[in-house]
Amino acid sequence: MSEDFNRDLFAKVLVLTNTLIVVVPARISEWIAKGEISPGYFNPDGRFKKVLVVSLLPDQPSEEVVSFLCQAEESSFVSLDLLTVSGLVYSAGFSPFLVGKLIQKSLVPLLQTEESFVVRSYGDSFAGMFAALLGKALRCRSVASVHTTFTHIPVGEKISAKGKLLRFLEKRSRAFTHENIDALAPVYSPIMASIPERYHHKSYVIPNAVGVVQTHKKLDYDRIDIFKIVTVGRLVPGKSVMPVLEALRELECWELTIIGDGPCRYEIADWIARYDKAGKVRLVPSMKNDDLVASLSTFDVFAAYTAYAEVPKTVIEAGLVGLPIILNKSSSAIAQEYDGAPIIWVSGDASSYRSAFKGLGWDFVDLKELGITTRNRFEAVFNPVSSGKLMADLISQTPNNGLRPWNKD
Repeated sequence: MSEDFNRDLFAKVLVLTNTLIVVVPARISEWIAKGEISPGYFNPDGRFKKVLVVSLLPDQPSEEVVSFLCQAEESSFVSLDLLTVSGLVYSAGFSPFLVGKLIQKSLVPLLQTEESFVVRSYGDSFAGMFAALLGKALRCRSVASVHTTFTHIPVGEKISAKGKLLRFLEKRSRAFTHENIDALAPVYSPIMASIPERYHHKSYVIPNAVGVVQTHKKLDYDRIDIFKIVTVGRLVPGKSVMPVLEALRELECWELTIIGDGPCRYEIADWIARYDKAGKVRLVPSMKNDDLVASLSTFDVFAAYTAYAEVPKTVIEAGLVGLPIILNKSSSAIAQEYDGAPIIWVSGDASSYRSAFKGLGWDFVDLKELGITTRNRFEAVFNPVSSGKLMADLISQTPNNGLRPWNKD
């Protein structure tokens, strides 16, 4: 990094008290473009008076956006270029030693270290390492939220040479984070499979805080002649919609809306043309998140396939809206978050999806009961208020009966 870059970046001395420092390995401006920002996202339970957001990528979100995400008395934003080609070269592939030197030289001197800090990262690889090193430098608590599991790669997923290098660097950073961070906070239970057992004593599963406003919830479950199905997600081999398409091919009176984009869209387009299903299958490459959630109530059922060990945000949103859900069983244990929800589980092949669609199409199946029961269960698990309080209590080390390390369950 050039001296001019550091001088411009840290020209303003940050005076922070009761401050949460948030580390993100992403561009907030891209979240804005996708419509995926929510008030107070960076300030759980509104607990912190001041929030400093540190992005590891070059970015320039407006002060209004940063303030909206922080919902604090004072909010600040700092953008680094560590997760660029030049940044990775400069830091020798995100070497802990060099990243620590950067923190000590460029960031710590501009903070009033007699003040009270706590550091939280979004992710347990690059951002997690940065948070652990920053926490050590400031002698304060550090917590890493974990949003992805890395237990396996779905069959058919192609990885470029660049992708393999990034995976290697992420794996190295993740190992450092797991060892050195004060606490890990996976957002769903399957992630625990990618955290070594020796760190389970400091791992706390805190469900993803996903909010759906009252006006987006499904109220009308009356059946019409056309069974309207929706699926949402990246169009990649690990989230293939082909079993869903093949399941519907010989059935009548249905419409499928596919919301998402990715390399598999060409395979889907070929299938639509081959079987002359253009009038029944609608491809929507992208939608702003608010528009997407608002549209879900117009469908009868949500169907998805995933080869990843995860609890997809798209599934959570569909359940919170009140849609019946068809989902394939994971190769590992079913996520605890689904307990009590009447998910319609299938094996993942076309035949199993076809049976599920036929079953839901029968008049005596109460779609309203399925949808409302799913919504009630999801509201209990993914409640933004309770999740926010749990996260704030974990970060600030405030007693909470709901906070139990994974090895205590």
